[in-house]
Amino acid sequence: MTTTHGTGAVITTAPDGEVTIDYGPRVCTRCVLPAAFPGIGFDDDGVCSYCRDENERVGTTVEAVRSGIADALAGADPAHQYDCVALYSGGKDSSLALVRLSQDHGLKVLALTVDNGFLSDAAGENMRRIVDATGVDHVLFRPRRGFTSGLYRTSLEVDFGTETTKYSTSACGSCISLVLSIGIRFARTHAAPLLAGGWTAGQFTTSPVVGIAFLEDVIGRHFDPIGLATAEHDDELRAWRPGPGAHPVGLVNPLYAEQDYSEAAVVRELRSHGWEAPADTDSCSTNCRLNGLLIVDHVRRHGFHPYAYELAHHVRLGLLRREDAMGKMERIGVRAPQVRAVALELGLTGPVL
Repeated sequence: MTTTHGTGAVITTAPDGEVTIDYGPRVCTRCVLPAAFPGIGFDDDGVCSYCRDENERVGTTVEAVRSGIADALAGADPAHQYDCVALYSGGKDSSLALVRLSQDHGLKVLALTVDNGFLSDAAGENMRRIVDATGVDHVLFRPRRGFTSGLYRTSLEVDFGTETTKYSTSACGSCISLVLSIGIRFARTHAAPLLAGGWTAGQFTTSPVVGIAFLEDVIGRHFDPIGLATAEHDDELRAWRPGPGAHPVGLVNPLYAEQDYSEAAVVRELRSHGWEAPADTDSCSTNCRLNGLLIVDHVRRHGFHPYAYELAHHVRLGLLRREDAMGKMERIGVRAPQVRAVALELGLTGPVL
């Protein structure tokens, strides 16, 4: 079955259920951004305006990460139990971040997993292996399922604006905001001066350390529209927002010092600690079963893959071949029955493919 959307993207379901996506004839000849991407333009050679404008290098070193960590810890209570609360999903990047924080930087880490109800079973196994390998303490917090599922359903109906949808699916942004809110609460409870996370260049921010004001802005950009859209979640979202009191000074991402980041190399390193790639997630996620559905929804609504910006950035840096990036965007690694089953689990009633 083939479905063409007004955005120009064509989603095809093969007889065996495999879902593939065609983004139309005009895709940047240098990176992978399609014509549907917000604010894009092309020159006579087919090179997009993002390629022409982007500063190609993040330019972060291990020393810069160490300096940011040292600055954050300088004013901390000497008796604090943990240096940081690491937001840990069990995916490859947050697993690598946990290894870097605990082993390379020598931090006292509390790993915090927020279970949104859609974590891959393999992600749970990977968490146990990496936590045991790194020797850190680990807390798994599961908000009530009715709240998280309702939050994601509402997110699929809310317009968050192009500056949000350029970088993530709507439900991913809401989930990240919830995780940040919960992480800030846990850091405050344990007097940890820092949050930590792991993501690659082309996502979220270009700085290895971001302040608490930036995190609160991210939370507000997602929670505010949802609260306006439905009173059902407004009270609960307000309860999770960081309130008055001592806050962690910010969030550190050690992966921005990985100048030659390679997914294959990361997986090889993590396998030495027992980590294995899940078989029940899509081509861009190694922890969340919901992500495949969200990719399909994002393409239907906007005409471009929600990881296109990140993948394009990696292509420009020479960290990923263009054909491999296009492969991730076109063959998204899920089958139609899998997408429909997750949609039913989420409580969606309309067609998703």
